[in-house]
Amino acid sequence: MTTKSPDEKPAAKIDGRARRRLESMARIQAVALDLFEAQGFEQVSIEAIARAAEVGPATIYRNFGSKERLVLWDEYDPMLLEAIAAELAEHEVLAAVQRALVGSLAAIYRDERARILRRGRLIRATPALQVVAAADAVMLRLALEQVLLASRRAADPLAARVFAGAIVATIVAGVDRWLDGEGREPLARCFQRTIAHLRRLALA
Repeated sequence: MTTKSPDEKPAAKIDGRARRRLESMARIQAVALDLFEAQGFEQVSIEAIARAAEVGPATIYRNFGSKERLVLWDEYDPMLLEAIAAELAEHEVLAAVQRALVGSLAAIYRDERARILRRGRLIRATPALQVVAAADAVMLRLALEQVLLASRRAADPLAARVFAGAIVATIVAGVDRWLDGEGREPLARCFQRTIAHLRRLALA
């Protein structure tokens, strides 16, 4: 049983069918990661992953859409956006982001440490995955812009774009620091460090 800090919020409840689907996707992803690590990303086909996971290729395409998504898929971005939106109701932008990253998602990153580390290593080693990851970062920035505008913490669309771009870059820097250390430093602490640097820049 994981002990939660006062700032940590319980994950949103989902129905049994959705939970089973997420569990199935996580299992297929784990099988794919095993194959990619053993043989190389480019050398492994969707069909080979389907055989190893004992599902049909159509199931993989329906749930993930592409081989790249087998690595990049997770359920964290919507949870992060929801957590930031909730924190923005009571806190300024950087405090809200820090509380969302360090509080609401800390338990997830602890529980999923091995899977996130495996995915991060593979992304770093695979140019095709880096391209898709960069596109995902843009989508996260666009979604965060809307959260900031809805919360009225950004005065206008340009301010929202600047804030969101800086926040996403800071999150990426935190993950990079964590990967540089092979996950030895807690990811929450990496986020605290990168946000502290962003705050110092804002005050400079």
